[in-house]
Amino acid sequence: MCFTTIRCAFIKPFKQHEAISMTESSSDKLNQLYSEMLVLLQKEEKMRQETEKLLAKAKKMIDPRNEFNKWLKSSEGKDWKKKQFEYQNGKCASCGETLRFADAEVHHVLSLKEGGKTANKPENFKLLHPNCNRKIGSKFVNLD
Repeated sequence: MCFTTIRCAFIKPFKQHEAISMTESSSDKLNQLYSEMLVLLQKEEKMRQETEKLLAKAKKMIDPRNEFNKWLKSSEGKDWKKKQFEYQNGKCASCGETLRFADAEVHHVLSLKEGGKTANKPENFKLLHPNCNRKIGSKFVNLD
């Protein structure tokens, strides 16, 4: 059976009803349904946007980078940095050169990108020069 035959089989039954025209009430009903559909679509879009905002806010709240930055500014984080600086004898864990405490940056050995929240543990941190930290970036480098 060819495409034309199939198409004609579906069209022929409708041609018998050509004399039926849309009444005004059915036209009004169609317009009402269309209006209701538009309202629902607008509500759906608004809900989607609100959901995206809430998800972004939640993500920001649980973002490992934000958690790390808060910890680093806390008294616990500051104490850790002092102790780690002494433990590393004031040397950069990457290049081994002398490191000024004020310049020392906390580096994640296992990156936040790879480890997420599990990378935010003091045993995963080393102190580096700012340039050494940027040079390594999120690559894994054994710093022991």
